[in-house]
Order: sequence, then structure tokens, then C-alpha cells
Amino acid sequence: MNSTALGRLIHTELLLVAREPAAVFTSVILPLAIFLALGFSVGGVEIPVDRDAGVVEMFHVRDVLLAGNIAWVTAIFGIVSLPQALVAFRQHGVFRRYRVTPMPSYMLIAAPLTVGAVVITASLALMLVVGWGVFDIRFAGNAALVALAIFVSYMAFAALGAAVTARIRNVRTALGLGFVFFAPMYVLSGSFGPRETFPAALRVVGDWLPLTHSYDLLTFLWLGGTWEVETTIGTPIWFSFVYLGVLAAACVAAAARLFRWD
Repeated sequence: MNSTALGRLIHTELLLVAREPAAVFTSVILPLAIFLALGFSVGGVEIPVDRDAGVVEMFHVRDVLLAGNIAWVTAIFGIVSLPQALVAFRQHGVFRRYRVTPMPSYMLIAAPLTVGAVVITASLALMLVVGWGVFDIRFAGNAALVALAIFVSYMAFAALGAAVTARIRNVRTALGLGFVFFAPMYVLSGSFGPRETFPAALRVVGDWLPLTHSYDLLTFLWLGGTWEVETTIGTPIWFSFVYLGVLAAACVAAAARLFRWD
């Protein structure tokens, strides 16, 4: 019974997302457009990657553009789109009505989370098809590790978005607050441009932003980096996994404590 109810809830959420042009554009069309624009403009620039025994393997910028794009897609869905959906439930009394039904409350969170995973997967699949077809991009990493990194990143951003908007009742406020969080992260994480060109103070701020860890995690794993390889932050890859996992756990606890039904 519960699985059927959850399936129907997910189906309804998917229909709502499909009917919302802004959500489809932001999460699917825009990442592909940026991927193509950067791929044609700077995608041919070579990137040297150090391997064991002093071996240097050459990649191109276009080989890691896709990984970087997926990092900020998980961020924008977790920080902007998901909280917008949850606040809409609260604003229109959906949470209050569901609270008096036999349906477990976790389903109200599980459904939009699942929809987000579907949208992110669709965005990744589309960029993969275009990337391999148009740019012949290379992938040197472990697919399971990259998938795990995407999952951990998404959970961290979703938990952060849920915690920040746990008491907000207005969708416009949630949307504005989401972009207030997302915009600085997008600029300072390296998604917008090389972090090496930033002033020292901004680099320090960027080092502690979750999108920086997600971006480094996905791009370094995409290139075949091992657990001990240092990222642009100066910490090994495993540290970014731990950092995002701890952030997700802390934000889930905060969201559960601050959550309001109406």
C-alpha cells in the first residue's frame, strides 16, 4: 500500500516538474547549453594529469566539463528546486492535510527527492550522449565512484536546502533564498572559472563551500583520481566525501528539528 502511494506521489511530482518550463530549463536545457558553449570555445585546451611513476596523461577541458556541470545541477536542484517544492506544500496546506492521513510523512520528502534524482539522471544522460557524440569526451574514472559522488553531493545539497527553508512559508522567499545560497557557491567553487585567479580571501571562503567539494570530487574522480589525490582545496579526495556526508547528516538533523507543518 505504501509503495503504491509513494509511486503515485512520485508520478504526480514528475508531471508537475514536466509542466514547469523553468524547472526543465534550469536542470536539463541550461546545463547542456553551457556544456556545448564551453565545449566549443575552450574544450580543446589540454589538461596534464599526473599518474604514478611520473607518467603524465593528457586530457582536454571538454573531458571534465560534464562532471563540473553535474556538480552544480545537483546543487541548484537541492538548494533551489527541492525547497521550492517543499515550501509550496507548506504554503498551500498540503503538509497539514497529509498529516492527518495514514500516509507516512517521509513520503512527502521521498517523492520530490526521487524526482530530483530522475531529473539529474536525465540531465547527465543527455550531456553524456551529446558529449560522446559531439566532443568524443574521455572518461578515465570508476563509474560506481562517480555515481556515489553524485549521490552524496545531491543528498548534501538537498539536506542543506531543506534545513534552510524548514520554517519558510512563502515560495518566492524560498526561491530567493535558494539563489542567495547558490550564486556565491557557483562563482567561488570553480564552476564559473579557475579558482587560482581569485584573491586569497575568496579562495579560503571557497574552500569551505559544499559546491567546491562536489565540483572537485566529481572532476578528479572523472579523470581517474585515487582516494589520496589532492584536490584544488589541498585535501585528498576522501576528505570531500566525508565533508559532504557530515554536512548532509548535520543538515538533516537541523531540518528535522526546525521543520514546521504549516
